[in-house]
Formats: sequence, structure tokens, C-alpha cells
Amino acid sequence: MNLGGLIREDACACASSSETTAVDTRFLRTNRRTLSSNARNNQLHFKLPEMSRHACLAAAALLAVLCVADAQRRLALPDPRSCANRVRHSTYRDGRGVLHSYFFSWEHAPTRSLEVDWLDARNICRRHCMDAVSLETPQENEFIKQKIAKGNVRYIWTSGRKCNFAGCDRPDLQPPNVNGWFWSGSGAKIGPTQQRNTGDWSYTGGYGQAQPDNREAAQGNDESCLAILNNFYNDGVKWHDVACHHVKPFVCEDSDELINFVRSRNPGLRL
Repeated sequence: MNLGGLIREDACACASSSETTAVDTRFLRTNRRTLSSNARNNQLHFKLPEMSRHACLAAAALLAVLCVADAQRRLALPDPRSCANRVRHSTYRDGRGVLHSYFFSWEHAPTRSLEVDWLDARNICRRHCMDAVSLETPQENEFIKQKIAKGNVRYIWTSGRKCNFAGCDRPDLQPPNVNGWFWSGSGAKIGPTQQRNTGDWSYTGGYGQAQPDNREAAQGNDESCLAILNNFYNDGVKWHDVACHHVKPFVCEDSDELINFVRSRNPGLRL
């Protein structure tokens, strides 16, 4: 795929946009809203009143800015052509027998030096029928960690997210820093962070405390996104909670949901 062209477009998204409003909250819902419904909701219908040419152009420019700003706060829908031509650096079959393809941003020339925030990482992946990686088994986690170590990459984004937005006040998600973590790419829940055998959280961080420590909360930044850091604190390749506005390389993983969505609307397309 011509990922380089898409990357130039995607990388323009604002790194300081609010990830809270962009999170895929299907994790919270009993009945999932369909992607086609999302597509309808993302359409903008408007009618401009009669005005002068200059006023019309000014209004159109303002509308374009507002549309871009609005789009930055939403999850991207897949692009069929990009999905069909997506770059796949590796495939892996986990312990459950699930076979997925993966994209590593540092292994692709157009994205080798690209670092983006958590939402941008997800959206770049999603436009290609992928999503930021969800590490749902110990085997998959080790597979990705080995890739990070081999590539000498300092850190990456995953799809991991803390449930700290509307609807996250359910008793089973309290406290959020313990019971509120999940993989936004798949909707699967991450085990309680106090049970160290249910994840790969580091035993240390910037304050010398076990992860997740929400270290930036004092500065008003909730560390609600999950990154993998490569021996950043002399702790090996481990999970860390990080504020979502930070920029990092990323790993994409096939999204069965997005692939099925595109396939259902493009029967002849080879994915």
C-alpha cells in the first residue's frame, strides 16, 4: 500500500486532541453499535445560505477547519483500497490459534522516523483494516517484545486504554487504575493491575513505583494509555501507563472487525 501518502495526511492530526471522546467504548456496551452507524454519524449535512463569493469561501474555509478538528476526535473508518494494499511485516498465530498480520512502523521507510500520539496511531492502523496492537496472550506479548528489542526501539504504542470516560463508573471497573484497563483494539479486558501475573506491567517507573502509577496526574495529565518501553528505567521491555498525548512509534495488528466490515461492502476485494 502507499502508506507514505496516508502517513503524511494522518500525521497532521493534532497530538493534543482529546482522546477521551475518541475512544471506542464498545468495551462498555452490551450491544455494539455497527460501523455503518458510525459512518452515518460522522457525515456532516449542511446548507449554506446565499452569500457573497468571498464570504462563502471564508465560511467554507472555517467549516473545513472545524471538520478537521472534529475528525481528530473520532476513530477513523477503514479505507478499502488501503486495506487491500496494507503492508504486513509479519504474521503470528497465538496460543488460541488466531492468525494475524502485523505492521511495525519502524520497519517501513515512510514511517521509520514517525512518532504520533495514541489516537493517531490507532487511526493510521484503522484506515488499513488494522488497529493498534492488543496483547491478549503471553505468547503474543513476547512476540511483540522481541520485535521491539531486535529493532532497538525505545517505546511503542499499543491499543491499551484505561476506562476513565463516560460510562466507566461501573463498580466492576473501580478503581480505574486497577480494574479499568482494556484493549481498545479488540474490546478485551486486561486483568487487575494488582495481579502481576495477568499482565506485563513494570515494577518501576519515573517515581520508582510499580506500573501503572499515573505519574503525570499531578500535572493534570491522566496516564490512560498503555505503552511498551524498552528498558527505559533499566527494567527490561515492559508495560507502562503513559499520557496519551505523548508521541511514539506504533505496531498495527489485523482487525477482524474492520476486515469483515470492508469485506461485507466490497465483495470482490481481496484482503
